[in-house]
Amino acid sequence: MTEDSRNFIRALETGNHELLQKVPRADVHNHAGLGGDFKSWTAKQGLDIEDCSHHFPDFTDFQAFVDKIYTYPWDRPTPQQNIDRIQSLYDATYELAVSDGVTYIEPGIDALVLDFFEGDIEKMTAALQKQKDRFAHQLEIRPDVGMIRVFPMEDIERRIYPCIDSGFFDALDIFADERHGPPEEFKQIYRYAKRAGMKLKAHAGELLDADFVRRSVEVLELDEVQHGIAAATSPEVMRFLSDNTIRLNICPSSNIQLCQVGSFKTHPLRILMDNGVKCCINTDDAIVFGQKSSDEFFNIYGTGLYTTEELDQLRLNGFPAS
Repeated sequence: MTEDSRNFIRALETGNHELLQKVPRADVHNHAGLGGDFKSWTAKQGLDIEDCSHHFPDFTDFQAFVDKIYTYPWDRPTPQQNIDRIQSLYDATYELAVSDGVTYIEPGIDALVLDFFEGDIEKMTAALQKQKDRFAHQLEIRPDVGMIRVFPMEDIERRIYPCIDSGFFDALDIFADERHGPPEEFKQIYRYAKRAGMKLKAHAGELLDADFVRRSVEVLELDEVQHGIAAATSPEVMRFLSDNTIRLNICPSSNIQLCQVGSFKTHPLRILMDNGVKCCINTDDAIVFGQKSSDEFFNIYGTGLYTTEELDQLRLNGFPAS
């Protein structure tokens, strides 16, 4: 057992948050525009947005809160206001990761951001690279580029192909309400990204069922699934994921606060692990759900359903070498 593993286990057993924050961790399901600390970000920006990090019975309620974070107090933000806001949120994401001891992150960056830079992909990636460089001595940043599945396909294609061709992004993702935008509509884009050498992810099984998880993996040839928790209802789908070594990038607090799971104790993570599905633990949208990476591990440990060794394996699963 490595020293990091020993410290991780000791931290959980003794409730030592400071020690756990010294143990390297990965966060591979993290939307960069929503990955920071709400209080510190609003204070730094001088904003009086009410903290609404609570349960969201309807996905549209969640989206309304997210839209407010992105745009308040403007009715129609200018391109420069959009750039300033999104970069402040990306900074907040990286700052929280560093302060919490995360050493590897795959931040999801929305291809929509290209519009803020008037379609200039070189200008956009230069700005994003500058941000990466400022944190490079503390945090390995391997960005995803994501598509909002509810947008018209012509708008998605106009943005996503320049992002893929730029070579800046390491992975492709698709997100937002999965009840819209079936995977078949994105097959061509995913094939293009695969030829470009990108890792392939997609949000699936957060709101829809186990069959949708398998269908997304098969149609898009996914390497990883963002969430994928609905797979726990199907032994056949779990066997498929296990046999094909498809990792699920789980976000427990997100699943609970979006009312897809009742509690940490009833979270399907235990079922998935017992059926051989590779999983790792992530934050999704820390600025909304109010939980850091270290908090997620303590929350899970507090259920009494997992050994410290199992949780350490979940920690290790998040790194590329795993």
